[in-house]
Amino acid sequence: MKHFLWVALFLTTTTSFAQDVAFKKIIENQKVDPTLATLTESEQKESGVLLRNQIFIEYTFDSLGQFSCLEGIFKRIRINDSKSIEMYNKIVLPVPNTNDLLYLKARSISKNGTIKEVGLEAVKELEERGRVYKILAVEGLEVGGELEYATLFRRNSTLFGSEILQSDIPVRATELKIITPSYLVFEAKVYNAPANIETDTVSQKRITTILVKNLRPIHEEKYANLKANIVKADYKLSYNLSRGEERLYTWQSAAETFYDYLRTGIEESKADVGALLTKEKIKGLPAEAALKKFENYAKTNIAVKEEEEADIASDVLKKQYASKAGMMRLYISALEILNIPYEIVVGCSRADAVFDKEFDSWSFLDEYLLYFPATKKFLDPSSPILRYGMIDQYMEGNNALFIKTIKEGTQTFPEAEIRLIPFSTILDNHDDLMIDVSFSPTMDQVQGKVTRQMTGHQAAQLRPYYHFVKAEEERKQLTNEIIKSTLKPDVTYSNAQVKNTNLNSDEANKPFILTTDIALKSVLERAGKKYLFKIGELIGPQVEMYNERERQYSIDMGNAHAYKRVMKIRIPQGYKVSGLESLKRNITDGKAEPVMGFVSDYKLEAGVLTVTIDEFYKQVLQPIDTYESFQKIINAAADFNKVTLLLEKS
Repeated sequence: MKHFLWVALFLTTTTSFAQDVAFKKIIENQKVDPTLATLTESEQKESGVLLRNQIFIEYTFDSLGQFSCLEGIFKRIRINDSKSIEMYNKIVLPVPNTNDLLYLKARSISKNGTIKEVGLEAVKELEERGRVYKILAVEGLEVGGELEYATLFRRNSTLFGSEILQSDIPVRATELKIITPSYLVFEAKVYNAPANIETDTVSQKRITTILVKNLRPIHEEKYANLKANIVKADYKLSYNLSRGEERLYTWQSAAETFYDYLRTGIEESKADVGALLTKEKIKGLPAEAALKKFENYAKTNIAVKEEEEADIASDVLKKQYASKAGMMRLYISALEILNIPYEIVVGCSRADAVFDKEFDSWSFLDEYLLYFPATKKFLDPSSPILRYGMIDQYMEGNNALFIKTIKEGTQTFPEAEIRLIPFSTILDNHDDLMIDVSFSPTMDQVQGKVTRQMTGHQAAQLRPYYHFVKAEEERKQLTNEIIKSTLKPDVTYSNAQVKNTNLNSDEANKPFILTTDIALKSVLERAGKKYLFKIGELIGPQVEMYNERERQYSIDMGNAHAYKRVMKIRIPQGYKVSGLESLKRNITDGKAEPVMGFVSDYKLEAGVLTVTIDEFYKQVLQPIDTYESFQKIINAAADFNKVTLLLEKS
């Protein structure tokens, strides 16, 4: 919806035309500098260096007087190795239509100063997986040389934007300019790096300049939200001074806009939605039971197609598919008829951005949820794999726009409130393993029963597969993969049973349980008259974390969760066990009340060795200064894999 909001701006008429575009003037008058940059010692170790990065976003009027937005990009890049050549010898252009390209030049500058240039005439089309890309091949790139690239193109005239200022290589400086008629006031904010922001007015144009320097390259890291941690600038239109000094596009105006948008078609859809609720025997049920039954119907019979237009509820029922907004309209229509109090929630995944309640940019308003004040539970209408009470884990722990309603007389009005969507807790999300095994009479394998029990977000990783996969052979294959990944690939098993897989019943709120009888040879190895028992491998393969470079980002565990493992090992009569002390581990963050840890212990009574392991992460988001402790705890499970006991006859 945000892509169409610019039409509501009601800008005053002006005689300014696209010929006055600032970036166009700069690139037309700019001469190519063949002088190569002198790199620092650290820059020489990188694949390349982004020496200069300029982005111009200009809101202007075209020759027909139509409001439009142009974006100009200029980059100067040092090429240090063959990887960098591969990265930049084909430039993917940020436009689907060549007609939107107003200017394009790419120049390679060799070590001896030779310049090779290509432009619009060299643009080609590439199709991958059904998507069409415009690319420009650059000639003459060489190690030790540089690339200079400039383009100007039309883009959507959105009034909220976000520009990434970082790159895969170090950036010496990025400059972003937002240029508008002087009566339009855009505000900007930079995230994840210090920045200098200045605003000036020149020749009836307002220019907001954002400058950031010395940015590290972007690197993927485990347990980190790369997109949310990237250095970026968000901007929004805040005032149109030609129409007054009232602030535009506030959280309250967002509440009003989304409230009207998502309730579109309620009256026209009442008859069809009401008939469905009667037919499915949903009317008359207690509120929570009615809500669950309607959700099960909607998620079983109506598919979500994100690219679709937002239909009203009655059309959604006819088509049996809908966009996310269309699904919201269907649910809201049903809730109104059922008289169930709700609040509309609009926010974003924390994997994409940290919702900034202090900066009222509608760029944060990407995802829809419903909130029910009576039960304090959420529902995601567009997710087929989650049910009432559970939402995507990355929507948790982020602020969002809650749209409440207030009554004045006979009228109802939306009211904005920015609130935190709470995290689920460690009590909600478990992945527990119970193992009860003994040794075969010939001492060539361990055998017994294994039970894996999962709840909350942990169960949501597996339960939906069983719900949607109906073919028995496919279910068997799925079970086979789970058992082998839970233990070891060479495990043999029988009598495997899976419980609580139906999302459209109360089973959705019960633990997902898999039990099986197993036999495993590879954990037992004969050494003369003794046996090496690789007990640590019974908990299955574990994640290991090692540093290739200094950690950049804070930690995100996805959700608060715990792994509880209980292993009962029945020791053969007449055998004694050595190495038991290696089963005892106590690795935590060192706090009086630890928020994360790996704690294991054992006891040996009446020939039964019982090993308990408690691995827990109570806090989802953890600062970077806890990374060393976090790494040790993550690696503790992998280290436990290496624990081996010695069995020998007494």
